[in-house]
Amino acid sequence: MKGGLRLSFCMLLGSFLSLISLGGAAVHAAEVKLKAQLIWGTDGNKPPDANYKELDEAIKKKLCRVFKWKNYFEISQQPATVTSAAPKRLKMSSKCEVEVRFVDDATLEVKLFGEGKLTKTVRQPLKSLTQGGIAVIAGDAKDNVDDAWFVVFSVPQT
Repeated sequence: MKGGLRLSFCMLLGSFLSLISLGGAAVHAAEVKLKAQLIWGTDGNKPPDANYKELDEAIKKKLCRVFKWKNYFEISQQPATVTSAAPKRLKMSSKCEVEVRFVDDATLEVKLFGEGKLTKTVRQPLKSLTQGGIAVIAGDAKDNVDDAWFVVFSVPQT
């Protein structure tokens, strides 16, 4: 990673943001398939030794409408099937994990853990995700305030 930048951004989370699209019917689900992505936002280039992927253009456009960075790189991606029976825990990096669960049929709760400690709990209407929206938990990079980290949730389009 660039300049020893660590994935411990979870400790410095600043905002939760939902980008939603319009239309669709009411959502009632006991199960939802999600994609969780750990993303790095920067004005710099991808480090030559990094195994980062270029971010999907659709997700990048949604982030660029709100955030200032020129480049977004996917650090990791985790698929998850969340059911009403039990929370789903995802390891996004060695220092960042998320736990997703249903609060009710229409709302998901995301708990963010940084270095093993709960750092943030947010709720997200399921309807916005199933209509092509994304949910974003974001924060400044610990070692470089000019960069940022994001955990982005979406429903994979089939």
